[in-house]
Amino acid sequence: MSNYNDFFNKLIQNDEELKKQVELLELKYILIETLIDYRKENRISQKKFAESIGVKQQAISRFEKGEIDPRLSFVSKVLVGMKKRLDVAEKGYIKTNESVRDLLEKKDSIGIGVATLVQFPYEVAV
Repeated sequence: MSNYNDFFNKLIQNDEELKKQVELLELKYILIETLIDYRKENRISQKKFAESIGVKQQAISRFEKGEIDPRLSFVSKVLVGMKKRLDVAEKGYIKTNESVRDLLEKKDSIGIGVATLVQFPYEVAV
């Protein structure tokens, strides 16, 4: 696995456009992982969670699969439903109430994904 990670990290270092695309996807996949973990830990189905935030179950399913690029209003509903928040303090600095680095350390539990293959490009504080 580390050989693949090394290869991937070298690949994006040499391609600025690819690096930008990976950074744009990073937060999306961290949010997806956080939602899946939240539902598992709290034993909540997609349907129940969707009902609690006022969206359709299909929207949660498609979001968790990475099939949609959600609007900010949808992301806000998901964060509120999980009782979490995301504060953007300044450019290049994101403050969350959960450490993103902790999420990245769990990479082996979710398999290979874009969010798990690169180092998060922002400073993170709890």
